[in-house]
Amino acid sequence: MPPPINRAGMEHNMYLLSDEMQQNINNKDFIANRLWALGDSIEHLRLLPNGRIELSTIDEKVRSIANMMDWLKYLPPVLKTKK
Repeated sequence: MPPPINRAGMEHNMYLLSDEMQQNINNKDFIANRLWALGDSIEHLRLLPNGRIELSTIDEKVRSIANMMDWLKYLPPVLKTKK
């Protein structure tokens, strides 16, 4: 899958990850899984004064999961089979 080609693309992917976490804030298992995978990385993220994410604080763990969130749109839909 294609990586983001500019800052706007990377920020878009990061905000997809952020939105997913906010939507599942009450799901303890989901949050525990994300914190297990990204805890240290999320702790080091910083925002600029204008509210944008400081790109130099994004490490490879966060970057790969954020890109995966964007790549999901390229997957074919899952079809349910009848038994």
